[in-house]
Amino acid sequence: MAFKIELFVIDLHQSIHFYQEILGCSLMKQGENSALFKNEDTFLLLTGESILDEDHYFKKRNLANKGVGVELILSVDDVNDHYEQITKVALGVIESPIKHQSWGATDFRVIDPDGYYIRLTSKG
Repeated sequence: MAFKIELFVIDLHQSIHFYQEILGCSLMKQGENSALFKNEDTFLLLTGESILDEDHYFKKRNLANKGVGVELILSVDDVNDHYEQITKVALGVIESPIKHQSWGATDFRVIDPDGYYIRLTSKG
């Protein structure tokens, strides 16, 4: 089974830059209103929120608080390297510094351009 996550974003080009250039995700394909990233069996679809109909579920909610209660987790081979690279190019996106957790993982958290909360963590 493949897992696909769709995030509705305000500025598609800004979000593509963030996921591709800052986080290092692989862009599979890009359309006028969307971009698809793939990592192993997981897909991330970014879609411009302007395509939503006025009666869409999300339009009836407060879109200013995107992702509240959700943490997207990206497992990476070298979390220390990712942290170092992100601090060099986009320090302002880091929400919490790198930390070794009591359960054995090393991780840190970032906020994307739309406010989605993302944890980058060591594999395993």
